[in-house]
Amino acid sequence: MIDMQPRTKSLERICRMVPPGVHHVSLVEAVSTILPDYTFRYRTTRSDWHRIGGVVDAGFNRVAMNLRQWAEDACDHDVFALYEKFGAEGYFTTRFDGQTHYFVAPNGDGAAGFVQLEVEELTEVVDHPLFIDDQVPDDIEDLLDPAGAFAARVEARPLGAAKYDFRSITDIGELVSRQVSSEGSDLRYIRFLEEWDKSSAASKGRFCDHFVLKLLSFMDRFGERKIEATPLPIKPQPVPGQAVLALSGLELGNYLHDYDRKAGFPMAWYFAMLTEQKVWPQIAMTVYADHRDDFRYLAEKDLAVLEHWIRYPYSF
Repeated sequence: MIDMQPRTKSLERICRMVPPGVHHVSLVEAVSTILPDYTFRYRTTRSDWHRIGGVVDAGFNRVAMNLRQWAEDACDHDVFALYEKFGAEGYFTTRFDGQTHYFVAPNGDGAAGFVQLEVEELTEVVDHPLFIDDQVPDDIEDLLDPAGAFAARVEARPLGAAKYDFRSITDIGELVSRQVSSEGSDLRYIRFLEEWDKSSAASKGRFCDHFVLKLLSFMDRFGERKIEATPLPIKPQPVPGQAVLALSGLELGNYLHDYDRKAGFPMAWYFAMLTEQKVWPQIAMTVYADHRDDFRYLAEKDLAVLEHWIRYPYSF
């Protein structure tokens, strides 16, 4: 196992240097110079999120890179004083429109045997007037997230080219080992990984060929750093329509086998159920009833996974 921590500074530098490109080929090549023992592959992208940026003037010239820091320094937390000083300047806030790109590199056996690299791609754009409708915010938090901000957005004018920003690199196997013994951790994703290994899915490919893990770092109520992990399908599959609820026996078995074939691995429907509830739990109960009535279309190992879920259900 390679300690990733000493390499994060180099990864941060590389992400700043490499311009975003199609399929992220240049980034992957650059990462290989830092981690030559791993072969990373681009897997998927999570889009449609943003974070607060800075401040620009009426001509879209830079005033500050960080809205919060600028506001706190400029008015010492007195938002009315900030309005008196800059309310007539026509300033705008900015936001960073973001995408999170996921890359994986196998490094062991089993579903948890991979390293996950997350890199953000950020584009700063003009967002909305600093003071919406000349209203004075109640406090700094209200300035950062004012009522009516979405409706007040102006045309999303880019303030520069998109840039990569290193987010994290995680040895998933090491993360699992650490969290198994960590009180208060959400271990549902570990069960998800274990069920992959126990089911027929493991015989048709690696977990990281079909899923990545959306990782969220947070502080618990005791001030201890925790990580929450949610499986994110690389190729999301459609949710069954209501008509599927009426199927059973041969028709349902054929439907599920076709669903798995299109997804590219066995038990795709089961893992889809865990990440996208919708009508799936009702279908799962029908599958269980079919097998209880000796109409069997699941492998024994897959039936065992389903039976365990029937007794101890969970989802994300």
